[in-house]
Amino acid sequence: MRSVEDIESAVEQCAAEALAAFGNAGLYVEELLPDCRHVEIQVAGDGERAVALGSRDCTLQRARQKLIEIAPAPHMPQRLLDRMSDAALSMATQARLTGLGTFEFLVDASGGERFVFVEANPRIQVEHTVTEEVLGLDLVRLQ
Repeated sequence: MRSVEDIESAVEQCAAEALAAFGNAGLYVEELLPDCRHVEIQVAGDGERAVALGSRDCTLQRARQKLIEIAPAPHMPQRLLDRMSDAALSMATQARLTGLGTFEFLVDASGGERFVFVEANPRIQVEHTVTEEVLGLDLVRLQ
């Protein structure tokens, strides 16, 4: 769906599916970024402080499964990666993250340096080995 005229029927259909599957018809709407990169920021926290351990680009996906992860995320201005890291660290600190967490963002690739938050995973992810290879750290031990 990419037309304003289709919104009402799409919302009705999604609400009906949500009600049938979860017993709750509540919905939230995400912004469509048709030309974007999927970038993750790896974070470690001790419940009071957090530190960013770098970025991973996991844009290449099929059926919502990541195929290739590249670390650090290539072709991105450092100031953009710094802003995403700052956002991830702010969330990690406010949530009092203990251990490892991954904060995921979509970066608008159509120009500029705009990004939006997608999700946070307060656990080690299978992709942690990509960051381990780049940093030379054992993230399982670190957490």
